[in-house]
Amino acid sequence: MRKDIVLVTNNPCFQQLVDASRLMFLCGTSLNVLTAARDEIHLGGELLTHPLYGNLRPNQQPFRSVLLRKPAIEKNDKHEKNFDAAFYLESISTIEEAVLLYRSYGSQLLTPERLPGPARNDYALVDSELMRESLTQYGLLSE
Repeated sequence: MRKDIVLVTNNPCFQQLVDASRLMFLCGTSLNVLTAARDEIHLGGELLTHPLYGNLRPNQQPFRSVLLRKPAIEKNDKHEKNFDAAFYLESISTIEEAVLLYRSYGSQLLTPERLPGPARNDYALVDSELMRESLTQYGLLSE
């Protein structure tokens, strides 16, 4: 299991599927997830999955999940991470655009608490299935 990969999500399905040390679970909206992911990228994290995967609009999916690579840890009192400015700028641009899109929906944003239990479970399943391949690829799920 990759120790530098973290899943930022509001999908409760992942609490049973992903090791807690690799999970940043948020009780909140999909916008909260994107904002938390953006904050992690500003701290040096790297975006590994597109925040708008699945071609679902914010008013169509209450759950959102984003895979990030955490920043490198200092070694021998030196920062030994190879910083890729182009990749960082692309990550920032992508996540900022996603945050702006979700904010533009305002009160139309579909949130988990607005849904009855069975519908909420269905939406959570859709999100988890859309993320399954990426989670497997990065070692957060076994095949």
